[in-house]
Amino acid sequence: MTSATKERPDQPGKSNKLNLSGKDIMPTNDSERSVSSLGFFMISVGMYVQLVSFIAGAQLYPGLSPIAIILSAVLGNLIVWVLLVLTGDIGLKHGIPYAVYARAPFGYLGAHIPALIRALPAIFWFGFQTWLGSLAINEIMIALTGYSNLTLIIIIFGAFQIYNTASGINAIEKFDWVATPVLFITGLYILYFMITQYNITLADFMTPGEGGTSFVTAMAIMAGAQITMAVSIADMTRFMERGRDESFFKLNKGSMHSQFWGLIIPMALFVAIGMVSGIATGEWNPITVMTDIFSDNIFLLVFVLAAFVIFAQVASNTGQNLMPPGYVFVNLFPHKLKFSTAVIIAGIIGLLVQPWQFAEYVSTILLIISLLLGPILGIMVSDYYFVRKRKLSIDDLYNEHGQYRYMSNFNPAAFIVFVPGILSGLFFPDYAFFISMGVGAVVYYFLMTKWIIKKYPQKEVAK
Repeated sequence: MTSATKERPDQPGKSNKLNLSGKDIMPTNDSERSVSSLGFFMISVGMYVQLVSFIAGAQLYPGLSPIAIILSAVLGNLIVWVLLVLTGDIGLKHGIPYAVYARAPFGYLGAHIPALIRALPAIFWFGFQTWLGSLAINEIMIALTGYSNLTLIIIIFGAFQIYNTASGINAIEKFDWVATPVLFITGLYILYFMITQYNITLADFMTPGEGGTSFVTAMAIMAGAQITMAVSIADMTRFMERGRDESFFKLNKGSMHSQFWGLIIPMALFVAIGMVSGIATGEWNPITVMTDIFSDNIFLLVFVLAAFVIFAQVASNTGQNLMPPGYVFVNLFPHKLKFSTAVIIAGIIGLLVQPWQFAEYVSTILLIISLLLGPILGIMVSDYYFVRKRKLSIDDLYNEHGQYRYMSNFNPAAFIVFVPGILSGLFFPDYAFFISMGVGAVVYYFLMTKWIIKKYPQKEVAK
């Protein structure tokens, strides 16, 4: 059986200690698939327009030339787009979230490890981007009233985002229908204003880089800004409308277009804005930049900070940084946690750890994240496409006595992969993400086909 809408009953006489099923992580049915391709485009823009892209663009200059920075953003995210489409098929075809799918390649208990590796960066970025948005609100408050209370604003702004995410995918989509056009218009205006205000010419864009950063490293940094979603995009595609034809290209046509236009263009635009900021001011903090360049016009300052910064943070944080850890926490305790409660917990943790204390190390953090997620993505693509040929036993995913028990509920092949995957990335740090992903995919496929499948048969895998 390759799809299901309800859990298979537990086997008689056997205990159910793992708690693998719960309302919020069961496969979605047709009535729950309410997001159109256009709606998913709006959500995609909202997720991928984030100030981390601005910061990356600013911090890479002058190590790389402006042309190289833009090209690295486009090429790095083309790779991300391919991975988004590949892993998004899991949600479209089977209706399950990432944390549930991970049981197939990692085992029932082993799945929690890659799930937490995905959740922790998301929680970090939620807190970081909430801080950036709160800085903008604080500047607005100062400009309008002279009053400042950043801590209180962080709490209130964070609570609003948590509430919006806990309300579900439809609430996120409604917000993004408003946020997406506002972000595009404001972003283009800011880019135009900075180019004209600081007399940026074509010659400035053609300036060669000073060195110190390789082009491949820049691609990895750009990919690292969004690569987390390639791991867990099934959390969102499971709510997309879908036809009856399950062939790959027909099933994923809407997802392909939505995510291509919703990822590549916004990333290139916001990286360009950050890069121009780096050329003009040498400053990476977008709030400082906006405050400086619009300081003489309170109306423009308030409008730009509200539209560009606040909308960007809410739109990206809800879908990219709160929803994924929400499902991860539900998967940990499916009988005890509802999705809304899990989102609240994730959001509170993200604020308490105060990730803004590490603002100077954004590029380094992105590289570390991409290194850790590389083997996971390699395993997912190898497992889903080359080992299982897009087939899953949905019943067994929710049955602790099913075929994904492996060795004490851990798949040794998946965890062995982490060693060569991460080590290869450490030996070649400039290519860490790409090497760890490639090595992970190859080693996993070899171990599964030559060892694990023979020892632990999988009904959807051809003998």
